[in-house]
Amino acid sequence: MSVGLVLVTHGSSGQALVKEAAFILGEPLEGVECVPFNHSEGHREEMVQIHSAIEAADTGEGVLVLTDLIGASPSNRVAVLLEHFDAVMVTGVNLAMLLCVSANRAMPLVKLTRKAVDCGRRSVKIFQK
Repeated sequence: MSVGLVLVTHGSSGQALVKEAAFILGEPLEGVECVPFNHSEGHREEMVQIHSAIEAADTGEGVLVLTDLIGASPSNRVAVLLEHFDAVMVTGVNLAMLLCVSANRAMPLVKLTRKAVDCGRRSVKIFQK
């Protein structure tokens, strides 16, 4: 078994990240749930979709939920639901973080969470002449 993975992002950016990660890895990412956050839907419907995605991703090893922006609606909705699951949220998802997490899903949830943050941070660099 492995840690479940859910992406909750504005629009379809989470789905795009999963698609690109699969392209880079040369294989589909298994057991990854994406919830495209759509502001036109009601608060209750968003909560139901996120709840369902976390349930679907949970294989008994916990769930890592990746969101795009801290303090934005997707992460705020996830934060409310975390107490109901063995789940952790990491904000600021990027492609490097997703690739790293995908390759290390056999790690325990606590270690995978730290790895996600480390990989995300290491992938942000400044280049200039």
